Amino acid sequence: MNLTQMTQAILQRIPQSMIPSAEEGLLINEYRAFFQKHEARLINEFYNLLYKDPSSQLLLGDPKLRSQRERILQQWYQVTTSGNFDVDYWAWQTLVGIVHVKHKIPNASLLSMWSWMLIFLQTHLLDELPATQAHAVIKVLNKLHATVCSLIVESFLMTQQEAITRASGLNERILSRFINVEIDSLLQQGRETLLQAQHLQNSAA
Repeated sequence: MNLTQMTQAILQRIPQSMIPSAEEGLLINEYRAFFQKHEARLINEFYNLLYKDPSSQLLLGDPKLRSQRERILQQWYQVTTSGNFDVDYWAWQTLVGIVHVKHKIPNASLLSMWSWMLIFLQTHLLDELPATQAHAVIKVLNKLHATVCSLIVESFLMTQQEAITRASGLNERILSRFINVEIDSLLQQGRETLLQAQHLQNSAA
């Protein structure tokens, strides 16, 4: 499966009403001045947070690479806030997910920082724009967040599964069977934990 095929396969799994439309992309573009105003601060605070966090420090490695990382985020931010949400843009977001697999950046770290950016922008939108305008932009940003995160997570999982399938020689049906066995084991553990918690609550009552 190539990048384009993977991207289309993932997009088809997302409710179409949750994918930003061309018109919504134009709305984002209308507020480019707002996004440009906050670009430098967002990027600086983004990496301040990451480099202060012990778990993130281990993932980022040499602090001397910070300026290079900031330029990459700046490029992503500028393209994204142009609002040109076409086929090439979505394929690029799928590639972002795959690149993070290569660099061993976990989804938990990536998605949490995406949420941090969203909170940062929402806060300033509500502070600086009339409520109606702010909520319209935030609605598109939430759709963008959902779509991009879906592409990143699913591309990660699909790439990982394909690699395991190739390395093990197992076909998808057998691999799915092994996965289901593990899921069933976790479900059983979950049920036992819930029953134990209910027993403790009843004992304390």
